[in-house]
Amino acid sequence: MTRVLSGLHVAIFALTLLTSCSNNPYRPGESNEHTFFSSFSTAPDKLDPATSYWMHEAAIIDQIYEPPLQYHYLKRPYQMVPLTAKEVPVPIYYDKSGQLLSSATTPPNEAIGRVEYTVRIKQGIKYHDHPCFARDEKGQLIYQNVTASEISKYESVYDFTHKATRELEAKDYVLQIRRLADPRLASPVYSAIKDYMAGMEELQESYSRMLDDLRAERKKAGGIKYNQEKDERDNPITLDYMAPPFEGAQVVDTYNYKIVLERNYPQILYWMCMHFFAAMPQEALDFYNQPAMTEKQFTVNRCPIGTGPYYIERFRPNEVIIMERNQNYHEDYYPSEGDPGDEEAGLLVDAGKPIPFIDRQVYRIEKAAIPRWRKFLQGYYDTSGIESDVFDQAISMKGKDDARLSDSMAEQGIVLLTGIRPILYYTQFNMLDDVVGGLEPEKSKLRQAISIAMDYNEYLDIFENGRGLIGQGPIPPGIFGHTGGEEGTNPFVNEWEPDRGRHVNKPVEIARKLMIEAGYPNGIGPDGTPLTLYYDHASSGSPTFRSSFEWMRHRIGLLGIRLEERGTDLSRYRAKRKQGHWQISMNGWVADYPDPENFLFLFYGPNGIVEYGGPNSTNYDSPEYNALFRKMETMQNSPERQKIIDQMTRLLQQHAPAIWNYYPVSYILHHAWYKNVKPHDMSSNVIKYKKLDPAMRTIKQEQWNHPIMWPVYFAAILVIIALIPAAIQVYRRERGI
Repeated sequence: MTRVLSGLHVAIFALTLLTSCSNNPYRPGESNEHTFFSSFSTAPDKLDPATSYWMHEAAIIDQIYEPPLQYHYLKRPYQMVPLTAKEVPVPIYYDKSGQLLSSATTPPNEAIGRVEYTVRIKQGIKYHDHPCFARDEKGQLIYQNVTASEISKYESVYDFTHKATRELEAKDYVLQIRRLADPRLASPVYSAIKDYMAGMEELQESYSRMLDDLRAERKKAGGIKYNQEKDERDNPITLDYMAPPFEGAQVVDTYNYKIVLERNYPQILYWMCMHFFAAMPQEALDFYNQPAMTEKQFTVNRCPIGTGPYYIERFRPNEVIIMERNQNYHEDYYPSEGDPGDEEAGLLVDAGKPIPFIDRQVYRIEKAAIPRWRKFLQGYYDTSGIESDVFDQAISMKGKDDARLSDSMAEQGIVLLTGIRPILYYTQFNMLDDVVGGLEPEKSKLRQAISIAMDYNEYLDIFENGRGLIGQGPIPPGIFGHTGGEEGTNPFVNEWEPDRGRHVNKPVEIARKLMIEAGYPNGIGPDGTPLTLYYDHASSGSPTFRSSFEWMRHRIGLLGIRLEERGTDLSRYRAKRKQGHWQISMNGWVADYPDPENFLFLFYGPNGIVEYGGPNSTNYDSPEYNALFRKMETMQNSPERQKIIDQMTRLLQQHAPAIWNYYPVSYILHHAWYKNVKPHDMSSNVIKYKKLDPAMRTIKQEQWNHPIMWPVYFAAILVIIALIPAAIQVYRRERGI
């Protein structure tokens, strides 16, 4: 009988476990807190504001580090407003002899010898608590020259016994700007700003000499077996960043610093909205540069420190990232005004209230799209994008160009936000290549023909559920200089379809005529062989690459051209681009700041990647375009600037160094309890404006996640039935029946 009772106990215990289980991934009560829940699919690698240029890393960095300026959360077009600065600084102009020029109007560029911006930061702003600031009763830093054994017990920098803060100072901003010139960091923005900031190249040369001297000393001391790479990994070289003279960024006093440019460059204000120009305390660099910290992987890249509204409490990039509210965060308020319609949309309910509203953020890694989507539908993630696999479940097409939220999504109170993103996806030609490059008319006609054949309306329908607008030039909608509608049509490739209000590609027959004029009738070259082109990429591992490449091969094949692929790993692919050893490849550019210069400089000759190492990966170099660019780049937005941009765009359309694939349209979903949500593409520091209704979330999660009990009960009955014969047998045996 004992065995039977044990079986019954097991069945009852299993039933108890099953009836008490839940699919909620969070601890009890956590959903009812002011905690934002989301996911990430790509683990962040660099959280150093000097080096990170990836969007998924900026989503974290921009909430921790604060540059002096930011963008207004609600107003469009985007407007710069102060963040840690007291006001947006104004330029002061000097001529080449150092004499002050009138600031009533912007002087001509040729008259300007120097431009100065004085940034006045607010007093009382403090960093979040961190052990790097902790001092003893004598004022000495506690965690200075620590040993590995002394910190072996700590799993996080926030486990340290002593933590403190200090006030933000102007020197922290100057230090960070100087770090951009450290050759070891290879900051991705160095090449963009060195041509403007006074003495930036000389500063990098000074750092290089300092490094050479220190490395020579270490090599001499280490002897013949010295391993520089290992030595600097285990014991990083500490440079005195503030030692060399540098005119480009100067400390004026505790709360003021100056940025000096060698020529007019109004876009410098946009850079002051980016994390590259955020503050970095010297104490943090000294703290992390200790060998013991390096051994524990306590680094700026993993444990950032700033004055922003949040800090990283837990960083396990292959599992979870948790951000906590900075209890030292300075005064900051929700905007009191916005665009027309914002008040009606409920975006000004919290006008003037102190922020942030959310106390905690939890991001769990979700590499697979379907589990991520299911958790959103269950209410366990507060917001979500829409993968192609679930598009039909989320979106109902009332007409071909009328996408709306599906009835099932609307019934759950889910909100859909859409918008054209300031992003350009383009297929680029290597203008240095003997076949697809060159500015000769016949070469341009070859590229125009290929552009016509590559029908990106079809591509969007097949691969992106129609989420995009086919491009007519390099500037996306929402950026000054973009011309939409019929007026903005690329006359060499597209036509305007007035009935549907969209652009379409010209007929392939026109492309075939262009092929004849280019010297390739039916795709046959002068030597009588079919024209074969090569698509270079590093996408072989992508699940969607094969189908998209076959589409591309088919479209180009309509012209009689054979398209072959040349796939390599990412490092080799990047090397080929830098060396100019490729023909056709794909590229994309996300607006760093809302100015047309940020897209048009991608085709400026002196930015060519092969000759100059710049962002112009097509190596397009038109003297006419270059002259127009130099005239346009420092102008304020005006009808005159628009006229020049139109000329530049027409040159790019004619020469066709790229196929202007499309500008993507974002589809973002969020639950009704996630409030104050407005798409913002210029910064990732906007969660501080968002708000949650945790009580609504908890109620909805309970409604949407009732456990299905009949399988449990059915399984229990089967277990009991299975035990009955054994129970009868034991009963009979014990009674001698």
